[in-house]
Amino acid sequence: MKAKDIKKFVLCLLAAVILTGGTACGNDNNADNKEGTVAEDSMKDDGVAGDAGEALKDGAENLGDDIEDGVERAGDSIKDNAENATENR
Repeated sequence: MKAKDIKKFVLCLLAAVILTGGTACGNDNNADNKEGTVAEDSMKDDGVAGDAGEALKDGAENLGDDIEDGVERAGDSIKDNAENATENR
């Protein structure tokens, strides 16, 4: 698998997790709480959705850092190759 394919896969996975996380974190204002089945603090607890959001945030930051590092290395490589080409003339 090429790096470009891996980045596409990670981006698609990130989008899928965001969509499912948004769906899972619905609003319960319209729910019938006839017998008190919903805990009072249920909206305060981040739970799985909060953990998934944090993992997504960390993954996106890491991906951004990796892309930034790759672009910097590519720029340095181009600069070094240009310098080597002009020195060898």
